Amino acid sequence: MTLLELHDYWKCVSLQHKLVKQFNTGSNYDAATNTDDRYPLVFFELPYIITYNGTWQKRVDTVTFSLNVFEYTKQDSINDDNEGISYAKEIGDEIISYVQLHATDFKIQSVNAVSVREYTDDSVAGVRYDITVLIERDACEVGLDDKFNPAVKSCCEE
Repeated sequence: MTLLELHDYWKCVSLQHKLVKQFNTGSNYDAATNTDDRYPLVFFELPYIITYNGTWQKRVDTVTFSLNVFEYTKQDSINDDNEGISYAKEIGDEIISYVQLHATDFKIQSVNAVSVREYTDDSVAGVRYDITVLIERDACEVGLDDKFNPAVKSCCEE
C-alpha cells in the first residue's frame, strides 16, 4: 500500500461519515486562509513518520500520521469548546472504529489523542489523533534490479 492510497482510504471513510462535511490535507490547519470551511471537518495532517522494520525481509513498515476532527465553536467559550471537543471525539472514534473493523490493506497498531481548542484564527475545537498503522512496504526484492540501470551494479561493487 502506498502512502497516497492510505491517505485516500481515510479521506473516503471520513467523507462517508454522515456528519462530516469536509476533508482537508496539509501541514498546518489554518482556517483563516479558507473562509469556505464547513464543520465538522476532518484534517489529515502531514508529515508521515515512517519506521522501517529492522529485518528488511519483513516487508511491514510502521506509519504514523495525524487525523484531526474539528468543530466550529463560539469564540472564547470554554463550555462551547468542551462540547465541540466531545462532539469531535464521537466522530473521530466512530471513524477510527469503522476503519479498525473494515480496513484490509493495513492494521491500526495504536492511537493517541489530545484535545485542541482555539487551534487557529477561527474558533474551532476538537481532537487530534496520532494514528500508527502497519502497512506492507510497496517495494520488494522481486524485480528490484529492474528499477536500476545496469551500471549501478558495476559502480557499487568497485
